[in-house]
Amino acid sequence: MTSSEGVEREYVVHVPMTYDGSQPVPLIFMLHGTSGSGPEFYENIGWKELSETENFIVVYPSSLRYKIIDEEGPKVTTKWNTPPDANFVLQPGEVGKDDIKFLRKVIDEITEKYNIDNRRIYLNGFSNGGNMAAKCAIEMGDVLAAVCQNASSFSLDTHYVIKRKLPVLYQTGDKDYGPGNQGPPVPMHLFDTLISTPGLPYKNGKFYEVAHLTQRHFDLLPEHTITGDSNFALVATFLPKPNTGGYEYKFVLVKNLAHNYPNGVFHPFDAPKIHWNWMKQYSLDESTSAKTLTVNNGYGDGYYEKDEKIHVRSEQQDGKVFTHWTGDTEYLESPFEYHTTVNMPDKNISVTAQYADIGTTMRMIPLPVKGAERTKNIQIYLPQKDKLKGVVWFLHGTNGNATNMVYDIEVKQMIDRLMTLDYGIIGITSEESEYNLDFDGDGNKRWTYGIDSNLVDFANIRAIRDTLIGRGRIDGSTKHIAYGYSAGGAFAELVVNVLNWRAAINHNAPSSEPLSLEAIVPYIISISENDRHPDVGAAANAQSKINIKNYTDRNICAVLLEHKKSPLYPERFDRSPLISEQQSIAIFNEIKNNNNLDANNNFINFSDALSLDIIANPQNYPVIVNLTNAQKAHLENQIDVTNAEHNVKADFNGYLVDFIQNLCGTTSTEDIEQQSLFFFPNPSSSSITFEDILSYEIYDMTGKLILKGTSKEVEVDGLKAGVYIVRSGIKVGKMVR
Repeated sequence: MTSSEGVEREYVVHVPMTYDGSQPVPLIFMLHGTSGSGPEFYENIGWKELSETENFIVVYPSSLRYKIIDEEGPKVTTKWNTPPDANFVLQPGEVGKDDIKFLRKVIDEITEKYNIDNRRIYLNGFSNGGNMAAKCAIEMGDVLAAVCQNASSFSLDTHYVIKRKLPVLYQTGDKDYGPGNQGPPVPMHLFDTLISTPGLPYKNGKFYEVAHLTQRHFDLLPEHTITGDSNFALVATFLPKPNTGGYEYKFVLVKNLAHNYPNGVFHPFDAPKIHWNWMKQYSLDESTSAKTLTVNNGYGDGYYEKDEKIHVRSEQQDGKVFTHWTGDTEYLESPFEYHTTVNMPDKNISVTAQYADIGTTMRMIPLPVKGAERTKNIQIYLPQKDKLKGVVWFLHGTNGNATNMVYDIEVKQMIDRLMTLDYGIIGITSEESEYNLDFDGDGNKRWTYGIDSNLVDFANIRAIRDTLIGRGRIDGSTKHIAYGYSAGGAFAELVVNVLNWRAAINHNAPSSEPLSLEAIVPYIISISENDRHPDVGAAANAQSKINIKNYTDRNICAVLLEHKKSPLYPERFDRSPLISEQQSIAIFNEIKNNNNLDANNNFINFSDALSLDIIANPQNYPVIVNLTNAQKAHLENQIDVTNAEHNVKADFNGYLVDFIQNLCGTTSTEDIEQQSLFFFPNPSSSSITFEDILSYEIYDMTGKLILKGTSKEVEVDGLKAGVYIVRSGIKVGKMVR
């Protein structure tokens, strides 16, 4: 027995009489089917007998009992938790446990107790256990040398990100129609046709489905060879595509076999012996440079080559907001961003996403407040005054409003994080948008621009601030920060200078050249690589880079962050509160299956190309077409962010939070636990060298700026012995002097 996720789990271990512990031995997993258990499977399938002659250890784990719904209706039975790639679903209220986590724990416990050859761990499953074996082939390739699936395999038309392409064998019988079901024997002479042709009636097309999905998941060639005896068993062998890595896949059809695991007694096909003879030829190659990246509470884990760049993202958790990564964070580009990257080192590494709880009172509340001329309907959250660190004002884009701004998927991530840090939040709507006005006659509802505190939007902000001071919610010394998007981003740069605020953050608006030559308030602009907004585009992005240099040439605190396109991942749309993880995966599959993504899952074209394809071919996008309008808006939002188009993005939230708290004069040192590898040597002697020519800042452990500049090599022999923080862009780490 062991405990996994707070639940007692059972497994039976068979140790052969020949085992004496002097030499490492292989380990075999045998997974039972529906309604079964480990002890039952132990008794009657032939593997314990084989282990006595072959000297390996066998483990028979038990699945859990669930309330499920299958083709027969509701029932209670034991099942491995394989949905959504399964022929059943859990009944409402049932929560499936992580069987992958359970099986990994079993490996840890057995390898600690026995002398196991870690290069030779294998897994075999039957029926629902075969379905679980398919899942293990996707998610446990870092520890399994080979996998056998019996009577069940993949069924969901999806794309998986596998840890390692490993050898797989799938076996089924010509009379196998599932437990208790019967049907006409599949003609053995049609085997080749059935695995190559979709839509044929035998076994409801399952042969082609299993073969086709496995080819996709493991990058196999469709061409194959058929060997064997049609009076006994036939074997189709598929080989990997050139230059993709991987191993062979065998599809075995056994004659006169129904839904059973043949052990050479009730059927002449001796599966234990045949499977073992096939599996034992494979082992994990310890000489390979590929290593395992484990991402807990997130996405991106897998089996990667040294120096391969991997995108890592935290998962969305209800009632929580991402704060930072822990573990081997020295290999992350930034340990403070929910989306970061790893250049894979020559070792196995693991990182875990950490979260802060969003308190039940941490929510935006609509509040009417007297403005300069009219009532302003703001969105507001303020913590207790004695805890308040400052107020961040959120400023919407053209034709927008405060509500849409503060509930934008990406913006809300920032707001939630600021709330957990005791910052107040105010979302305000421009006068033009709130009252359908058009002061300048340009046909758009925007902010009033200019260096004049009497302009209506500046006056409204002053009036709201004064009201909150009068009500005792803030005071005259409260720090104010402007956070704007698009037209609101341009206004943010203005308002902080007009009202002498602490700092401005501008997403996706051209920065002001005149201000860049005169302004003194700390400023960040975040641009997007593929911003095609008519007022932005490549020219405005280039000008923003020049403007930031104008700031920094005058020694004003200013930073430019550029958002680059990144690969789409199956769970991306689960960031929306309106789209479930299962829906997100289905949406991803539709986008991928219709050739909108390249081999690395980057969008081939801009987002409007996908929209046009959906309009032209709605039959190819049934999930997307049937989304609500609100869901479609969130879908478009997340595609724009992924493709680095004109949108707010949460990818720099960690940097922005640090900027709000510390600006450029000091830096936060609280969560920097690891030494960094973007400079060397570390510990340092007289100098450090960066991986390229970089702009850098070096701080002491109080957060005081000690050195800054742009160089590949920095002399540090003038620094006292101790620990320092080195920052370059969004890279940050500790240096020991």
